[in-house]
Amino acid sequence: MKNSVIRTVCNIAFLAVIIQVSGCVENIREASSDTIAGSIKHISIPDKQNLTWFAPELKVSNYRTLFYGYDTVEYRLAGSEDTKKQMNDGFRLLIEAKYGGNVRHYTFARLSDGSTHEIINYQHDTEQCKIYNSLISSCLYRDRFSIKLSRSDLENAGAVGLKLFLTSGEQNYESIDLPSNYIHGFLKAIALKTDH
Repeated sequence: MKNSVIRTVCNIAFLAVIIQVSGCVENIREASSDTIAGSIKHISIPDKQNLTWFAPELKVSNYRTLFYGYDTVEYRLAGSEDTKKQMNDGFRLLIEAKYGGNVRHYTFARLSDGSTHEIINYQHDTEQCKIYNSLISSCLYRDRFSIKLSRSDLENAGAVGLKLFLTSGEQNYESIDLPSNYIHGFLKAIALKTDH
C-alpha cells in the first residue's frame, strides 16, 4: 500500500513536470530561433497583400475594469516571396486589436529609436454595444491593420528585439514587441527556403 501511494505521487509529480515543460515550450516568446524557424508557415499562393511567409502569433492583453474584460492585441510577422521586395518593404507586422471604450484611431507606430512607421488600416468593426456593470454604455471594437517593415528594420533590432508603440499621434495605445529570437527565427526560415 505504501509503495503504491509513493508510486502514484511520483507519477503525478512526473506528469506535472512534463506539463510544465511542454507549457514553457509552447510560449513562442521563449522558444529558440530554430524552434520558431520550424513553425513559420509558408503558402504557395500569396494572399491579398502578396504575403507568403507567416510567423506564429504573439499576443498582449490588458484588463479593463469598467468594460468587458481584456483589451487584446494579436500580431505576427509576415513576408513577401519576392526577395527583391524583402530588401525594401517586403515585410509586414499584421495586427488585430480588440478593445472596449472609445474608438481608437491607430495612425502610426513609434519605434524605440524614435522613428515612426505609418499604420495601414484594413478593417474597423463594432462588435457589440451595451451597458457594462450597470454603469456605462460602451462598445467593443476590432481593428485590423499592418505596418510595413524592411529587412534592415528587422536586422537592426539585433539582440534586443523590436519594440513598437501603437499611437494615434495624440494618444499612445499599446506597446508591442518582437523578441530577437522571434525575428531571427523568421528570417532564418525565409533564408533556408530561398537558398534551396
